[in-house]
Amino acid sequence: MSLRNGQGLVLAVKPFGERDALVELLCAERGRVRGLVKGGRGTRGGIAAVLQPFNSVGYEHFRRLDGQLGTLSVEMVKSRASIWMGVHEGAFVVPYLSELLSGLLPEEHPYEGLNERVVKTLEAGHGWRGLVAFELWLLDVVGYGLRLRPEEGVRVERNQEPRNQGTEGDSEWAFVSPVSGRVVERAAAAGYETRLLKLPYCLGGAECDEAEDFAMAWRLTGHFIDKALHGGTMASRVRLGNHFAREIEKNCELEQQKDEYDALAA
Repeated sequence: MSLRNGQGLVLAVKPFGERDALVELLCAERGRVRGLVKGGRGTRGGIAAVLQPFNSVGYEHFRRLDGQLGTLSVEMVKSRASIWMGVHEGAFVVPYLSELLSGLLPEEHPYEGLNERVVKTLEAGHGWRGLVAFELWLLDVVGYGLRLRPEEGVRVERNQEPRNQGTEGDSEWAFVSPVSGRVVERAAAAGYETRLLKLPYCLGGAECDEAEDFAMAWRLTGHFIDKALHGGTMASRVRLGNHFAREIEKNCELEQQKDEYDALAA
């Protein structure tokens, strides 16, 4: 018989029976914790407001034997509903982060700094570059990290030849191995380009427009997330990616219209 208490973030809530809810919390000291909240699907006592994604809650987790699901009682510590209520991106970002963390994290295995990083990512805004940076950090934490630093990359051996004797672009990092996650030099990738993932501009690749940069970055992190999930895919990530692509396209159109207006005004 054990009773543990502390604070955590509401990670996921699933219906269990007619009135109860199966709740996952992300706790700094215990990692991902699951438990049954009696009456968790009800409206009395404001429990529905408490069990909103990424609210900070105090909890008590009771179970008779280790390994059992156990029951949870929760109370509000800090509401973060304002992060996603009334914010267009929040309707896509919050479900995705909930599904990502619930799928990637093992049960009751804490990771140092994870809760703080999740809160920081949510409160910093919902831009795609911030999400990609968080995905890369999380992949590294759970053991699927990419090796994008030049000293870890795959490059052509030049046998002590002076660097300026190579052709232009030989030293450019342009690809990532889909197996090892190591960054690959353009010259070393010759003949294998179609088998490799492109390195996006935001991570040190060749300069390109934002739409292409996002597409490469989203595909890169998505490949290794699917790998970490052993082939699983997340519908929430597809919806979020489509949302970002639409927003980028819309911004490009606005910039183009502004440039045309400025040209006419001049």
